[in-house]
Amino acid sequence: MYTKKLYLRVLTPNLTQISIMKIMYRSLGLVAVLALSTLLHSCDKVKDAISINIPTQTVNAEFTIQPQANGTQSVTTFQYGVNLDSLIKIQNTSLGIGNIKSAKIKSVTLTLTSSTASDNLGAFSAAEVGLSSSAKPDFTAIAGLTSIPDANQTTLEIPVNSVELKDYFSSTSFTYKLTATTRRATSTTMTGKATIKFDVTAGL
Repeated sequence: MYTKKLYLRVLTPNLTQISIMKIMYRSLGLVAVLALSTLLHSCDKVKDAISINIPTQTVNAEFTIQPQANGTQSVTTFQYGVNLDSLIKIQNTSLGIGNIKSAKIKSVTLTLTSSTASDNLGAFSAAEVGLSSSAKPDFTAIAGLTSIPDANQTTLEIPVNSVELKDYFSSTSFTYKLTATTRRATSTTMTGKATIKFDVTAGL
């Protein structure tokens, strides 16, 4: 009879033992959660540390505008190539074009090198610049001006749109398109240079 009671007491923990076990399990669970949280936070810090800003890049591309009729139409397109992968690796060899996190246009300037008193940028009442690339061929508007003064002008600053372009910049070949509304028909060929500045951020 004594042996049987001893056997039962060994197999059946009392309430105090059960409470202690519960506290231990909860404590271990809390420690595990805290450890995991610390580990994830540390990983985020490492990712943040491996982040670089590419110095502002400048596109200088020549363009030609043929004589234009009245109305709104694409007046010229021009291409520009840049090896962003190399530019990124100069800053951090562990990163590349596939690590681009953000790309945005900073400024767009058009400057004519050949024009006349009547055939100049004042012949247009509005203008928009679009961008496409081999990675994303559909054009998106990167800059626009809805009101251009009717004056003899050879330089035009076009306000940029705050749009994220990282999907376009996973490429080495870019195409820019100038669409404009002609307030009066032009009769001569105008030539010029587009100066486009952009910033790129890359990281893990």
